[in-house]
Amino acid sequence: MEYIIIDVGTTNTRVRYVEDEKILAIYEHKIGVKDTAIMGSLSKLKKELKEGIEYCLINCNKDFNKIDKIVASGMITSSLGLVEIQHLEAPVGIEDISAGVVVEKIDEIVDKPIYFIPGVKNRLNECTHEVAQFDIMRGEEVEVMGILDLYNINENIIYISPGSHTKFIFINKNGEIEKCSTTLAGELLWALSRETILADSIPKELIDSVDKEYIKKGLDVAKVYGFSRACFLARIIDLFTQASKNQIANFIAGSIGYYDVKSIEKDLKNGDVKFLIGGKMILRELYNTILKLMGYPKDNICILDNKMVEKAGIIGAIRIVEQFEKKVVR
Repeated sequence: MEYIIIDVGTTNTRVRYVEDEKILAIYEHKIGVKDTAIMGSLSKLKKELKEGIEYCLINCNKDFNKIDKIVASGMITSSLGLVEIQHLEAPVGIEDISAGVVVEKIDEIVDKPIYFIPGVKNRLNECTHEVAQFDIMRGEEVEVMGILDLYNINENIIYISPGSHTKFIFINKNGEIEKCSTTLAGELLWALSRETILADSIPKELIDSVDKEYIKKGLDVAKVYGFSRACFLARIIDLFTQASKNQIANFIAGSIGYYDVKSIEKDLKNGDVKFLIGGKMILRELYNTILKLMGYPKDNICILDNKMVEKAGIIGAIRIVEQFEKKVVR
């Protein structure tokens, strides 16, 4: 089977050509639904997706007619995307997600139907309206279904997907997404490095290597004095010490990561929780370090390798569409 797998985020878009579950070509570009919001038009996103598909076909020497299915997930199904699909309410497993798939043909992009995968939202208690318990995801649910397929998981775990918006996704032993919790970790660090007095203290490329000592310094300061104070102390460190820009970025990342993990502590069922960490390698190492510094046993923390991180999204998309097709056949 040959697939085109599309993943549209807030700021980035990826198109991959997959044959027999192996990635043959990848097209990536810095465009997402943020651009459609700014422009008030979908034209740029559609053009980019069309070019992405054509690029993949050319680079793996494939004919358009060879494509069996085109699958799309992420913010492409949001109100700013191409086909808006309402979030599914957790808990959800692969059968629930596949039942929510919508098939649409968009001629400006490609002359084939596209399988759009819906996002997931937390169940909100209508009696208490506890807004802090509400959350949403678009795209990460596909990663989770891929991870569940690639690993033999039969216990409660928390999958951490760090990035612009870091997600803590609670998965139960039945292979269902129970809920998630999101922070602005990546965007916050990005904004601090560009739009505040720290612009001269934090490198624009942010962290280039993990520095455990400075992560711990940032974590400890945030724990005692709060995040805002920690941010200003990063400026003080820059002015009056020999710390490198990377060390200062680690200091801030430690402060942000501390509050990220604190944000889910009330939701942990017991102290023996298991974590699985995905995302970019530098962010996997960052959250692994933060969890250990906060006292979580190293045996309870598993970091996905690069191959699994790359494969999870495509396997999840394929399995969801396979499940959808089974229902259609019936």
